[in-house]
Amino acid sequence: MTRSQWPNVVTGTRIALAPALLGVASAGDRGWFGALLGAALATDALDGFLARKLQAYSEFGRKLDSIADYLTLFTGLAGIWLLWPEVVHREWPWFAGVMGAFFGAMAISFLHLRRVPCYHTWMSKTTVAACVVALVPLLAGWTPVPARTVAVFQMLVAVEEVAIAFLVPWHVGEMPSVWHAWKLRRGHH
Repeated sequence: MTRSQWPNVVTGTRIALAPALLGVASAGDRGWFGALLGAALATDALDGFLARKLQAYSEFGRKLDSIADYLTLFTGLAGIWLLWPEVVHREWPWFAGVMGAFFGAMAISFLHLRRVPCYHTWMSKTTVAACVVALVPLLAGWTPVPARTVAVFQMLVAVEEVAIAFLVPWHVGEMPSVWHAWKLRRGHH
């Protein structure tokens, strides 16, 4: 295996963790679920770091990372639903808002572009990192405020991604922010 393949191996590990997350959640094991979700989220940071460090960028890696992100999101939410149903019930409007924004942005972008964009914006990366921190007080029953704050930012991520899709519909690849998309659009015309 070459060094340039390491980021994709790390991303593949995150994909492989998805069924394990569902398995331990189905078994009712909150400890293992937390550990595996933490590992999956850590690989999300690690694969990007390795890709930058090794200059191992590829379209395949970018798409694989997006698939892993979606799987981690879905299995993470499903596991939380199974293991902490009282939290999901209490925080349902926030969960629904995040999922509605996520799927809404994906649908709008798909209808406009005929593909699902994988921008990996700075705000989306920051929001994922904040989510890791915000889940602890939420699931421990301390306070929902950090998770609700992250939910608002996740909804803003969806708005940003739709804005990018409309600003630069020809663009395929990473886009740090809507500001960068605006600059690219201005330079394109």
